[in-house]
Amino acid sequence: MDLKSIEANEIQYLLDYETIVQIAPALKDLLTKENSFEFARELYEFTKMIYDKYKNEKKELNS
Repeated sequence: MDLKSIEANEIQYLLDYETIVQIAPALKDLLTKENSFEFARELYEFTKMIYDKYKNEKKELNS
């Protein structure tokens, strides 16, 4: 998956390096400012998949 899979209006949901390190200080030793964008993109995609699964399951339960 690459940047093309993220729509322009979704870019605002990606976290920057400083925010990631504030939320999870243990990642400070693993992430750099250069690779934090990729990490944030993958985290967003993962969260989006979970949310979509939740919506689908909720829709099925209500059917």
